[in-house]
Amino acid sequence: LPAPARAQGAALNDDSLAKMLGGMGYAPKKLTKGFLIVARQDKWTLNVQVVLSADQSKIGLNANLGDVPNDQAVTAPQWKALLVANVDIEPSAFYFDVKQKRLYLHRSFDNRAVTSAVLKGQIDYFMGNIRSTASLWSFTK
Repeated sequence: LPAPARAQGAALNDDSLAKMLGGMGYAPKKLTKGFLIVARQDKWTLNVQVVLSADQSKIGLNANLGDVPNDQAVTAPQWKALLVANVDIEPSAFYFDVKQKRLYLHRSFDNRAVTSAVLKGQIDYFMGNIRSTASLWSFTK
């Protein structure tokens, strides 16, 4: 966006992020990096890491979708379905951590002039992405 159209304002830090999450009704649990928030929706319990990038310019949302102990057993069509789904859920995206053998969903957005309403919208959309794609990552343990 052109500079005048971009949101202006202070960026959140760990303290203000924790306060904002708490004010939204979450009970943020401090992690080594960022915070864990838990939401219960219907029969779902959604665990999301909310973290600031090292330079605090971005806010990231991460969801551990499960372990993939034998990634070779996951079929090419299953991996492809995750890649294809990235188009529908962007800016959220699936990624696989080879060392941990774990599948994640990730989303990041600018840490500028973030209000509670903006943060809630991002978290709600991200949690919707987790739920709407569940059949695609059902191979995880």
